[in-house]
Amino acid sequence: MTQKTEIDISIVIVNYNVKEFIAQLFDSINRSIGELTYEILLVDNNSVDNSLNYLSSKFPDVVYISNSSNIGFGKANNQAFKEAKGTYTFILNPDTLVQENTLVRLKQFLDLNQEYGAVGCKLLNPDGSFAPESRRQEPNPISALGQTIGLTKLFPNNKRWAGYYMNWLSEDKFTDVEVLSGACMFFRTSVLKELHGFDERFFMYGEDIDLCKRTRDLGYKIGYLPSTSIIHYKGESTKKDNIDYVVVFNKAMYQYFLKHYSKTYSYTFKFIIVVGIIIRGLISYIRLKVLKYWQLLLDLLILNSLIVPLFIWRYDIEYHTFFTNYKSGYLVVNLLLSSFYTLAGFQTGLYDSRKFLLGSMFKSVFLSISGTILVSFFLRDYAFSRLILVLTCAFSTFVLTIVRLFVRNTQINKTESGRIKPLRILIVGIDNRTPDIIRKIRSKVNWNYEIVGLVSQKNSIQIEQLENVTVCGSVGNLSRLCQMLKIDQVFFSSNTLSNNEIVRQMTLIGELNIHTKLISEAKEYLIGKSNVEYFDDVPILDLDLAYNNTFNVLTKRLFDIVLSIILLIVFSPLAPFLYLKVINSKNNDTIDLNGENVSILSPYKTFKWYNRYQLLIQILRGSMSFIGAPLIRDGEEAPIKYKKGLTGLRQINEHRLFRIEEKHQYELHYLKFYSIWMDFDILIKQLFNLKNKS
Repeated sequence: MTQKTEIDISIVIVNYNVKEFIAQLFDSINRSIGELTYEILLVDNNSVDNSLNYLSSKFPDVVYISNSSNIGFGKANNQAFKEAKGTYTFILNPDTLVQENTLVRLKQFLDLNQEYGAVGCKLLNPDGSFAPESRRQEPNPISALGQTIGLTKLFPNNKRWAGYYMNWLSEDKFTDVEVLSGACMFFRTSVLKELHGFDERFFMYGEDIDLCKRTRDLGYKIGYLPSTSIIHYKGESTKKDNIDYVVVFNKAMYQYFLKHYSKTYSYTFKFIIVVGIIIRGLISYIRLKVLKYWQLLLDLLILNSLIVPLFIWRYDIEYHTFFTNYKSGYLVVNLLLSSFYTLAGFQTGLYDSRKFLLGSMFKSVFLSISGTILVSFFLRDYAFSRLILVLTCAFSTFVLTIVRLFVRNTQINKTESGRIKPLRILIVGIDNRTPDIIRKIRSKVNWNYEIVGLVSQKNSIQIEQLENVTVCGSVGNLSRLCQMLKIDQVFFSSNTLSNNEIVRQMTLIGELNIHTKLISEAKEYLIGKSNVEYFDDVPILDLDLAYNNTFNVLTKRLFDIVLSIILLIVFSPLAPFLYLKVINSKNNDTIDLNGENVSILSPYKTFKWYNRYQLLIQILRGSMSFIGAPLIRDGEEAPIKYKKGLTGLRQINEHRLFRIEEKHQYELHYLKFYSIWMDFDILIKQLFNLKNKS
């Protein structure tokens, strides 16, 4: 960092458990500062993610201020304002990324326009779309009402009802505004000191509106400058899916109303405003809960709707008296079923949004049906057909599985288990560390990615391939490449492309419903809208493999026996043909199964379906399993010896693994984290993934 007695800009950031976003922000600031002198002041509000140690080791020149508790956004900023030495103070959210020209253009604007006390720029969402909070008018009862009851969306260009976000103006038009977003506010430091910074009565939310109003009350203008922009990963430092957020936000709105409008309106109107704020808070809270637990609501709808058609099938066809047999008291059964399923779902972790838990769903359905049968057995007035409940269990398990698979496979930002096909990605930007990035992505077993290609940051393609990944074009053709190759996600290498170019490309591909992520300059993690994904896990040597757990051994063996018997019976008509095929084949080979040589047709992959049917007998005998180690290793040494299988975690990913260590990583992951539900997941992927060549 340049050291001079005079500082142009003091950059103030408040952190609360988002160290990775801040590290990326610091890198972007260092690349955009140009010839300006600056200082960065970071206030940490008692983060529990080791933020200060992590950041101070990487960015020792930053001024760090540590708090022993979370004192709020406004008060934390004020701590830094008192220390600020710059002519201007740039207030930034931690989950932002600035362009190379942002600081220079904002400073130049205030240098040339002394009547302005502050200026902001265009904010972009992570998908490149315009964030309407970039420029706002001061909220008033009319615009607040329009926002609350949805008139803003119905009449987006109406100045009365949609005035808050100034939607009638082009996002690329400079204009004076009344309010800037607290995520990006470029102030004259003298103005901030004259105003004594933020009003500390606002813990979070509303303080930016209040500060801008007081700035205008001093006689200064506030400008919106769209010629530069920043990316804002909205809300990463605050979780908005709980009651605390709703309470804090609406409390701030009420505080703002009391401070600036309470003397203007009558007590009756004040009461109406307060009631409106309460109603708005309740609507917001209900909406957040519906969004958070929509999967639960859908599950309950499916469960309860299946009972009625099954009841019709059971009674209406036989007695033609459905409405007579379906007593209104049976609604208690629906209530019991819903209650048991909800309790079981939360107990088994079914609604953990970070995971795809088919096992938890099976348990929840079984427990809910069993509980309903048990209770209805003792409450004879509500005795329900046991047959219908058992059929509901079977049908709902099937339907809920299909629904979950469909939902997971339509989410382009989900990489965890449950995806039948991996997400197709492009890596944009090539340097000498790109091969290492490719290897790291491939070695992450939980990242269900397929690297489709590399995109050069230069117009001329210097190389054709890296780590078996083709360089398919240059960044100038990124949008067209994404469409041609049916890309789901794009990873931008932040140290090979300018922030300006990254922002431009995000905007261009934003309409294609493509999820974008940044590879940090240190190549340690990916930054996306909703999470941070580390490339390297902490390596821990643990010989206690879940695969060897007694319960898992028994369930796996039971699964192999039951499924192999079913398949042998179903495909028994093929047995004579298979037998003749084996006898007449001149290309027989053998594989070793626990010391026993078993004859198969060679080459194995050419005759894999014949071989698989023949090997069902070996599965029934216990010599191998449906899911296990590769049958043929071509001289390769196994990382750990375990039963061979018709398929496996490594086998279904073989087409995108090119190094032995990558393949071994998948096998070790399977053994370490094994469960019977992982076997189900692998079988589903094997059946649906037509590209699999194993």
